[in-house]
Amino acid sequence: MNVLIVEDEKSLALEMNEFLSKEGFIIEHAWKKAWAEEKIFVNSYDFILLDLGLPDGDGFEVLKQLKSFSDRDDAVIILPARSAVVDSIKGLDEGADGYL
Repeated sequence: MNVLIVEDEKSLALEMNEFLSKEGFIIEHAWKKAWAEEKIFVNSYDFILLDLGLPDGDGFEVLKQLKSFSDRDDAVIILPARSAVVDSIKGLDEGADGYL
């Protein structure tokens, strides 16, 4: 399975990478919104772990762009670092498949 981790906290992203790699997942990273948008434009993923708070923009914008592609079915799990319930609900309303 191909996974995109969109997370600006590099230590957390590397921990997720280590765990998922051991389970046989193929991992790509994006530390910034712009990189995430570029990667989802070029590639498709089985699932995307998406941080909402990115240094150069909002993870919700990445989610909106991904969902604008009608031929895509990448699953999206949001990582609401803001830990606000409202962000999790907004993410689900905008097309995310789940949240952690």
